[in-house]
Amino acid sequence: MTDLDRALDVDADLTLAVDDETVSIRGYGDLVVVAAPSLAAVRTLARSRPLLDDLHLLDHLHDADVTVDVRVRGRSVARVGPGVDPGPLSRALGVDPARVSPGGLLLAALSTWRG
Repeated sequence: MTDLDRALDVDADLTLAVDDETVSIRGYGDLVVVAAPSLAAVRTLARSRPLLDDLHLLDHLHDADVTVDVRVRGRSVARVGPGVDPGPLSRALGVDPARVSPGGLLLAALSTWRG
């Protein structure tokens, strides 16, 4: 798809309070970045997945050619969107259709641990 025929262009700047932590959600056209301060905040958000499934949100984002990148302390830990292959780790963790980044998880865990 080109910029002219993309189904959805996301321009957003949201802030969520998740377990006393601030999670930012920003839209940059065909990319939505969810920035969390900790893996614990991401786990809490992931637990709300049944609601996302009920709303078919992930299907709508895929149809709209929008990619969601989940970051912890600036490190990409997961990505979902068109053309993203979840891979065996994501399927084993039960987070398919998101692709989990083992390296991103490790770096996020280390940065959280180090403070």
